[in-house]
Amino acid sequence: MRVSDGWAALYAMAVFAVPAGASAQDSSPPGNKLGAWVGHWKVRIETKETQFGHASTEDYDAQCSSLLHGAFVACEYLGLQPDPDSGRIIKDVALLYYSDLDKTFKYTNVAPEGGPREDVMVVEGNVWTRPFEIKRRSGGVANAREIYQFVSPDKQLARLEISTDKGAHWTLVNEAVGAKQR
Repeated sequence: MRVSDGWAALYAMAVFAVPAGASAQDSSPPGNKLGAWVGHWKVRIETKETQFGHASTEDYDAQCSSLLHGAFVACEYLGLQPDPDSGRIIKDVALLYYSDLDKTFKYTNVAPEGGPREDVMVVEGNVWTRPFEIKRRSGGVANAREIYQFVSPDKQLARLEISTDKGAHWTLVNEAVGAKQR
């Protein structure tokens, strides 16, 4: 998901499924959940008219593959239309893995505009949240979070929210629906 009008490019985000039945009490190793990312996804992002950007609709293609016997998942993201601000097609990649050292899921993104950027994914039941910060044009940072929730193994919902007051209030910037292709 991305934010327009001078905000740092946030990446064309893939939306992923959490396996049906996965929960905080799941007895399988945490890294096994990474397999849920694997597959071909079509993602539609509806950006709202906010102080962070103008209303728009964008479509993305995400191809996610397992690497090194499931220890990593690599995803390639491709915008299916030119970015309205730059006129370029958005392309980036992400690497997901579970860190046994600090017991967290990691999301590392690299885009032609810069990178890499590594963030932590917080998993609570079937909700995955990626909190991060965005540099503001006026200086300082804004808090952001991408929240993903599975609807079924083949459909996911996601949203990007931004806060300029350290999380006291959140603005919904965009919502996405991802559908796994057969």
